[in-house]
Amino acid sequence: MKKTIVLASILIGVILLSASFWYYTSGPTSFPTNEQLVEEMTDHFSVVSNSEIQDTVFLDDHHVFVPFIAEGEMYGFSLWEWNNRKWDEVLVSTNGDIRVWKIDSKDPTTYHIVWNYPPQDQLDYMKFYFINKRGYQVSDGEEHYEPGMQLEQTITLSENLYGSMKLSTEWVSVINSLIDSRMVSTYYFGWRAFDRSDKIMYPEGTENGSSSWGGDTHIEFTHFIEETELE
Repeated sequence: MKKTIVLASILIGVILLSASFWYYTSGPTSFPTNEQLVEEMTDHFSVVSNSEIQDTVFLDDHHVFVPFIAEGEMYGFSLWEWNNRKWDEVLVSTNGDIRVWKIDSKDPTTYHIVWNYPPQDQLDYMKFYFINKRGYQVSDGEEHYEPGMQLEQTITLSENLYGSMKLSTEWVSVINSLIDSRMVSTYYFGWRAFDRSDKIMYPEGTENGSSSWGGDTHIEFTHFIEETELE
């Protein structure tokens, strides 16, 4: 009798563990409809209650970029993550300025650049920058010098004013080297926007707006790079 009880307990334990493993590791369900997305976003900003969803862009199986147009021609986007068996809205913004979503902040291969600009800004392309200023530090009697780095990548906006892009292999390699460095990293991202005549433009359509995101979501805001910041 005692042996039977022990075997039954082991069997129940195995079943519970298997069910838990399946529950937390099984793949995502279908993504919410546009109507469901707007309803969820409205919980954060009432101004998005009548938004038009422009697209749903899967960055991978568990992360989605959703550009939208809110009332008053506000171009923004929301970011979604499959977590604990449901799609969570991890950011909603009525400002479509270019940002970097660090899905795993310790792994730059998961970084995605995302943006959504209004057509009235008449942007043709952007130059997106990674900048790390040279630094010098003395720690435990040892001198450490880090050279300055500047990387540039052109993003074409003329065909589609919203989009997403992963970092190139070169950028990933550089950021990994900084993560492994003994010095405190001070790198940042920035941009310069241009019209068809190569004239520098500042996207006025994204000056207003607001954003909300969860505490565990790593979003890096970017800024306009002045000529004096470039080498």
